[in-house]
Amino acid sequence: MSGNKEEQRAAVYRVADEPDAAILSRYEITPNSSGPIQKYLEAIAQLRLPSGAPLVSVILFGSAAKGAFTANVSDVDLIVVLPDTASQDDRRHIQEKVLALEIIHGFRMPSDRTRGWLEKYVERCTGYSLSGFVCTRSDLLSGEITRVLGLSPIEGAFVDRIVFAGVIVSAVTVWGEELLAQVPIPALRRLDVLKALFIFLSAVILSAAVFPLFPNATKYAMGVLKHSLHSCYFCYQQKTASLKEEVDFFGSRVSRRNVLDDLLNRRRIYSPSLAFVLSCLPILLRLHVRTARDNRFPQLVSRNRIL
Repeated sequence: MSGNKEEQRAAVYRVADEPDAAILSRYEITPNSSGPIQKYLEAIAQLRLPSGAPLVSVILFGSAAKGAFTANVSDVDLIVVLPDTASQDDRRHIQEKVLALEIIHGFRMPSDRTRGWLEKYVERCTGYSLSGFVCTRSDLLSGEITRVLGLSPIEGAFVDRIVFAGVIVSAVTVWGEELLAQVPIPALRRLDVLKALFIFLSAVILSAAVFPLFPNATKYAMGVLKHSLHSCYFCYQQKTASLKEEVDFFGSRVSRRNVLDDLLNRRRIYSPSLAFVLSCLPILLRLHVRTARDNRFPQLVSRNRIL
């Protein structure tokens, strides 16, 4: 039954495998949001490499893929798949085009100032600036997170498997060649939960350290706590959900529910707060310790869960 539902959902998003084909699907999100997302994805699907070669696939994951997109809050998360012949210059070309289209279609605000190297570094460490990835077909099929997400070997050593598993399980192909079923997903380990905790704690500490310098420091911590909830929830359910569902799930399992509610409120009406940034530290610890304790590892990842 779940397999049939996934096939039906995939069919909703699929389009003819032609380079200039428009995406004609209707999204399982609010009517006010579906039009802009659809037009954005149509524009992405029609991108070309400098040589004129078309993309291989456009893959949607995250909130927009699972029907939990919230305008002005959620990102439209993508994996843009290029031919194996694509060079590093080709990747940079497509990344720049995707960034420009995000701004044109209202999914990213244009910067009104030049960001220095430190701010760019902090945004990368906290995952604040990442809403899409560009990789080749062989990168995706390798199942290696460093290749798919464009990380250095040192960065890859600190990234847990839960991130990649959550991306692939929640993803749908919106244009081009269907490759997701061929992507290997390694088993999750308790080590991955601890890796995630280390990275998230480090990111929040960094957010607190730069709070006096950068206006988005609170948003950095909000993003980290959001990703922590996604990661821990996936270990319990092996599926993705809306942030509200995840907060409700953990509200009865960890103390300091008020911090999780504060996260939801700040996503609706944002206000900077160093107190919120610091309050993320104990809740992150509780989330991951409880997740490591409650679940059995190693944990094989099923592709057949209803998302």
